[in-house]
Amino acid sequence: MRQYRSFFWPGLLILIGVLALLANTNVISVERLDRLTDLWPVILVVIGLLLIVRRTPMPAATEAIAAGVILLLAVAGAVAYVAIEPAIPSGTQTLDAAQDSQGISRASVQIDAGGATVHVTGSPSLGNQLFRAHIVYSGSTPQVSFDRSAGHLEISQGSGALRLFTSQRFQLDLLVNSAAKWDVVIHAGGSDNTLNLANTKVGAIELDTGSSSDDITLGPPTGTVPIKINGGSLSVHIHRPAGSAAFVRAQGGSLSLDFDGRQTHAVGSIEAGSENQEDLYRVEINGGNCDVTMDTASPSG
Repeated sequence: MRQYRSFFWPGLLILIGVLALLANTNVISVERLDRLTDLWPVILVVIGLLLIVRRTPMPAATEAIAAGVILLLAVAGAVAYVAIEPAIPSGTQTLDAAQDSQGISRASVQIDAGGATVHVTGSPSLGNQLFRAHIVYSGSTPQVSFDRSAGHLEISQGSGALRLFTSQRFQLDLLVNSAAKWDVVIHAGGSDNTLNLANTKVGAIELDTGSSSDDITLGPPTGTVPIKINGGSLSVHIHRPAGSAAFVRAQGGSLSLDFDGRQTHAVGSIEAGSENQEDLYRVEINGGNCDVTMDTASPSG
């Protein structure tokens, strides 16, 4: 059986040593070394290539040369990547954005993030501002864009590279002008969402999450207002004014629905309320484990 000595660990030591030397001599900044966390997939690729070389019939010398070339290219590429790519921002940063309304009466907002804490509040005191956003974040800088012709606001923080050892923080406090009618869409992973829209006309709400805790306070509906919430494990609390009509349908695995104090448990599908109203909230919830409350009481706290 042919002797085979892995070059992987020597190559890894060489990479760490070269980067440490470059950092100590101020050729690259120490902060750039965090970029090494981007390269964990390269380790899998290198191991796979070395295994292929090991199992391919070839002279021992050729095998050693092939393994050495793979490690050399990987080390050189890693050093170049760390040296060229900008440093990952450390700690938490803040971002503020606002936009004048200029007579916009119908607007929408779409929020895309990974793990997120989102607070959306309708405010009658924004004056001529359509919205005001304050974001506390770590990792990549969020993007805030506004299409005035469509009245559409997008706030997103791209996930960028998949990081195994670092996490991103995204906390959004968004004030929206309650003089406009709003559609709200949130796409997130694990999220904690609070929508306080008691004094704001709502056109539609859509929440798509991995798992989430959602607390939604609404004013009187105008027409049929669809509310769609999709995810894995969902805890949903919706508060509406007394006398406002609502219909709730939840589908999934383990379901619990408290509709105006009447509790029901089921597996598969459950519904409550009436659709025979001109003005109502029509709520559809799909998830694995759903705990849903629809009431006419103000949320505590």
